[in-house]
Amino acid sequence: MVLVRLPVLQHALCTAFLLIVGPSVASECLQRDVERRSMLRHAKRDRWLVQLPRQLGGTKNSFELIAQIHVHGGSASLLKALKVPLAFAGWYLLSIYYSIMNKQVLKVWNFPCTFSVTQLAVGSLWILLLWSPLPLPARKAPISLRSPPRLSRGDFGKLYSVAIWLALGHLMSTIAPAYGTVAFTNVVKTAEPIFTCIFAALFFGQTFSLPVYLTLVPVIAGVLLATASEVSFSTASLVSGLLSNVCFALRATTAKRVMGEPIGENLTAQNLYGVLTLQALGTLLPFALFVEGGQIVTGTITTVKAVGLFAFAKMLLLTGLSHYMYNECAFLALSSVHPVTHAVANTVKRIAVIVLSVLYFRDPLTLTGAAGSAVAIIGVLLYSLAKAQWAASQAGIKAQ
Repeated sequence: MVLVRLPVLQHALCTAFLLIVGPSVASECLQRDVERRSMLRHAKRDRWLVQLPRQLGGTKNSFELIAQIHVHGGSASLLKALKVPLAFAGWYLLSIYYSIMNKQVLKVWNFPCTFSVTQLAVGSLWILLLWSPLPLPARKAPISLRSPPRLSRGDFGKLYSVAIWLALGHLMSTIAPAYGTVAFTNVVKTAEPIFTCIFAALFFGQTFSLPVYLTLVPVIAGVLLATASEVSFSTASLVSGLLSNVCFALRATTAKRVMGEPIGENLTAQNLYGVLTLQALGTLLPFALFVEGGQIVTGTITTVKAVGLFAFAKMLLLTGLSHYMYNECAFLALSSVHPVTHAVANTVKRIAVIVLSVLYFRDPLTLTGAAGSAVAIIGVLLYSLAKAQWAASQAGIKAQ
């Protein structure tokens, strides 16, 4: 029998997969890795292979001891070390890929309402697959790639008040690039902090420090400058982008109120996004059928004839998966770093999306438009830094 060690690249890819699917599967894979390494040690020492599961014969405590030793110094530490870099890499790459692929689909299939539903449907199928129990040859009982949350009917009702704003925000975010450029849409999205401050004051009576509000000035000025000089200006794109800002700001403020108390069991950040995605799908589906249902069949047939069935289905699938997974990576990345790092990383990501989309689609961009975009993005960065400093000072005051 020939023994082949796993290459470093395969081990890294396996670690990245464990990062996404969750700790339950990580434990299972680590267990198998322990078995493999133990067999390698026996083979090297005694020149024959020991089938570890048969030799143990149910001695669970011995196996757990080996697993604990391996986890302490091996794959678990590697998984922890790679968690943040892999999450950031996934967030950046998938976000850029989604922005470009999203626009490509809308160019050949201009049904933004139905397309937004399709993306949510792909994401819903993905999270349901992660939650579903899957049979494994080495286990009598099936195992889920990710432990699902346990929620009551009342919990679903509370979360729906967040999901409806997620649904509307996603819908508006899909409509905006259908009528304008990806770069212009992302510049308009920088105005979201304006609405966040407004709704925080209206719903929570929360006010921030003066520097936080002053940073909104360059945001507003930059968006106005970019809008006035946009070569491919579209009122529909501008209005949809602003409405998406309103919806996502309302989602954030609503989530802050709803998540102020514990909800259900095992409602992690990733599971929360999965539940909200399912609820958003149920919300948008009837609306999309009502708005575009009469033309969707004819339009889809035309698109399939133009690009091919397989290519079109592949575009829809990859767009939906990249949308869902870049949001998951964003949750993992942003929950693992300091707010200042978060602010800088989000700014760099937005710059990357704008620059690469302009280069990819060869969108016309005037010098004034580029200057306005830069001012707006810098304003958002300053806003995030000022808000993080304000939050730290508030935490210090409460601690006294």
